[in-house]
Amino acid sequence: MLGTARPGQPFNVTVIASDTADDPHRWQFTVRSVVCGKPLDPGVMAYAADSVGAPTASPTPEAGKQFCVLTMDAVNVGKSMAVWNADNRVSLNVADTRYTMSQKDSEYASDYAQYWNSRGQTAPTFGLNPGSKGPVHGIFQIPTGEKPTSVWVTSGTAITTIDGVQPGYFVRLT
Repeated sequence: MLGTARPGQPFNVTVIASDTADDPHRWQFTVRSVVCGKPLDPGVMAYAADSVGAPTASPTPEAGKQFCVLTMDAVNVGKSMAVWNADNRVSLNVADTRYTMSQKDSEYASDYAQYWNSRGQTAPTFGLNPGSKGPVHGIFQIPTGEKPTSVWVTSGTAITTIDGVQPGYFVRLT
């Protein structure tokens, strides 16, 4: 574990991958909120539907589950443009159970990135230059009635590899 934080408290993560070994990506993250049990943002969903020419849909979670929307700020504190998103790099935890985004949840998170990008807040999903800041959203489904206790933000390109769970920051929510 690289460290612990609380919502509103920034923490730094260095992401080293095979293609960034000579120039690792450095990020400062701040968890702003985790909201569970509410529908996904109707403005985001309407924007996503309009962009593909489909009727506005109101996504529903899997049976027995609720959506949880994680909102974080990301600042590129590195020396070059970098791309980052919560796919396979962030988990929302209920006690000792770890939830990551499904492929569909990742699509919803991408809808959030597109929506905020259209409003002038470029998400790191699309790349941020050094010193630039943007919103990160993660969409998770956890059992109805449960409350998340923590967020894990890894320093790797995936939460787990053949060597186990990657080092990262533990953000305590309760």
